[in-house]
Amino acid sequence: MARFPIHNQRSDVVQLYEYLTSSNRLEDDKSLEKERIFRKLYPKEAYDDARMRQAIYFLQESIESYFTFKKASEDEILSKLYLAQNYRERKLLKLHDKVMKEIQYKTETFPLLNDETLEQRYIIEKEKLLQLSEKSRAVALNYQEMSDLAEMAFIAKKLKLACLMLSHQKIYKKDYDFGMLDPLLAYLKGKESIFETPFIKVYYHIYNLFRFPQEEEHFFEVKKDLHNYDYAFNNAEKSDLYLIAINYCIGRMNIGGKSFVREAFELYKKGLENNILLESGFLSPLNFRNIVTAGTTLKEFDWVSSFIEEYQQYLGPEYRDNFVKFALARLYFEQGDYDRAQDLLIQFDIDDILINLTAKTMLIRLYYEKDEFLALESLLDSMRAYINRKKMLAYHKMSFKELISASKRLIKIQFNDRKKIEVLQNQINNSRILPSHMKEWFMEQLKKLRR
Repeated sequence: MARFPIHNQRSDVVQLYEYLTSSNRLEDDKSLEKERIFRKLYPKEAYDDARMRQAIYFLQESIESYFTFKKASEDEILSKLYLAQNYRERKLLKLHDKVMKEIQYKTETFPLLNDETLEQRYIIEKEKLLQLSEKSRAVALNYQEMSDLAEMAFIAKKLKLACLMLSHQKIYKKDYDFGMLDPLLAYLKGKESIFETPFIKVYYHIYNLFRFPQEEEHFFEVKKDLHNYDYAFNNAEKSDLYLIAINYCIGRMNIGGKSFVREAFELYKKGLENNILLESGFLSPLNFRNIVTAGTTLKEFDWVSSFIEEYQQYLGPEYRDNFVKFALARLYFEQGDYDRAQDLLIQFDIDDILINLTAKTMLIRLYYEKDEFLALESLLDSMRAYINRKKMLAYHKMSFKELISASKRLIKIQFNDRKKIEVLQNQINNSRILPSHMKEWFMEQLKKLRR
């Protein structure tokens, strides 16, 4: 980059670049001493700090110039648009026309139409307007096309931002001013043609998923559109949209929506098949765990076993051992192989508080079903101490504390003690913070005690 005349014409800057990028010198503190570098660049001269700093400055400037150039050239349409602007400014209108035709062809054959490409098309129309103005004052100008694209780009950006704000707000309880979103939504109700743009249609339904989660029809619209308009989104966008849809499923599952376990599982499978759940070649530990949880809940044991075997290589090395142990423990537990599950869970050790507590929750069930009540009592006491000393969201803290309370009550109930069974049953039914799968497990154990 420093060698290219377009970015740099100083020989000492080229020498500095070559010195720094050879023999791992960037990792050697002594090699980076300014006096040492100066002797390499100017061997017959006394050290001059101002001159040294000047060479460093010009090297940084040339590298930044190269990065800017490289980034602009990666976008073929944008780089051609810059070329067209230069031709117009130099009054080379035939060359300008040629490049604009190339841009027109590229945009017509380019299927992605998101918030960024809509804005780019507006800029292209603006360039056409300037081109038409150069040629003649009497020609019809393209104001309508510009207005339509400006409106579409604004709607796309506003809906996407609203979804991101609602998602962030849900986790961090932050208040946002949504500005003119409500008038925009009212405007959209009378503009069915706008929903012919897949990006706008999908984000409109995503927004409604966040605002009105009980209206499940929006989820099925998103699911259908992700399938029908697969071509309309790049991998990064598809990954975001799949994870939003999956998180919606998890939210419905947590309040007892059993059918959404299958929905989440199918979305995960589709995401894996299309390679859109891998980020920089890695599968997030959270997704790995959730896929195993959904699969084992649905008793898809063969598929889960194959998944663990195939996809463990995509976990980061720092996560792999613990999350594979957790996944296998979950698989063995749901298959009823409690001894193998217990061996793995006892070895499980990770800094993530929620994952750690999720593993301990599995141990609660395991110890109870193996009648190991002393081990269970000890586990519950250690979990309570762990929760009290750890900083975590109030919701999670309350949920795990209620889980411990209900578990303590469960192990004290004698067979057919209807009064205590009823008390715990009411506690479970009235709880708004216990996960639905644990509610089901408690009810199942109480049902056994009543016989």
